[in-house]
Amino acid sequence: MLGFAESFLPWTASTLIPAFVGLLLIVLVGMKLQARYVAAFAFGILFWFFVDTITGAASLDVNSGFSGGLGQLAMIGLFVIGLLFFFSIDRNRNIFSPELAIGKYGLAIPLLVATALGVHGLGEGAAFGGTAALTTSTSLLDTFGGVSGGVAYVLHKALEPMIIGACYCAYSIQHAKTTTVRLRDLAILSIIFTIPSLIGAASGYYLTYDSSYFYALGTGTAIYAAVRLFGPMFNKANPASSKESMTMAVLITLGLLTIYFAALFHSG
Repeated sequence: MLGFAESFLPWTASTLIPAFVGLLLIVLVGMKLQARYVAAFAFGILFWFFVDTITGAASLDVNSGFSGGLGQLAMIGLFVIGLLFFFSIDRNRNIFSPELAIGKYGLAIPLLVATALGVHGLGEGAAFGGTAALTTSTSLLDTFGGVSGGVAYVLHKALEPMIIGACYCAYSIQHAKTTTVRLRDLAILSIIFTIPSLIGAASGYYLTYDSSYFYALGTGTAIYAAVRLFGPMFNKANPASSKESMTMAVLITLGLLTIYFAALFHSG
């Protein structure tokens, strides 16, 4: 068994610091390129993220057919709640007319996207906390797959927040007039993204429960993040040319292959 502090503090650092770095990198790139380009790259990441999250939810227990019982109903219910909740909260901010939301709502949209993406961390954190509490190893790194497992986790925590950063570039880049304010914005978004993981880790260390239900909730909330990310890619006020379409397709592919590369470290 690993002590709570010796597992929780490294988990916090390995989640929060990469998240901030990933946000910073994508926003720096977004300051040089059109928002649709960083959104396209982030969409490749989000595609993998969604598949990974729904897999963590055991594909919403679809293999049970019609015999899954209350557990299956709870899984589907959490998915639906996650999906509808963020659309309900954000319904007055031009979700399906994204060109009308650009620069209009401050940091609200990236904050909601950060929360929506972070929800899956409840399941991820719970699995981490439960493993740390039950392991007989005294090494945190060995418990979670050694150096390759640690590298995979850090890369994922840097890449996933790029979805948030792309939304920040698209909707809220005007919110920050100075570098200091922009860094403050990114720090806030990093913390919001990280909090569910820390809650999951703390609760999972002391309680035993099925984390797949949290993944089901996170699968639903990820759809809101996806819709917010789609908007900048299909801005009616500034339609993409045929040449740009291929550029965006290449960026989507690059985003997917980048997070695929990160996943290779904890496979095999």
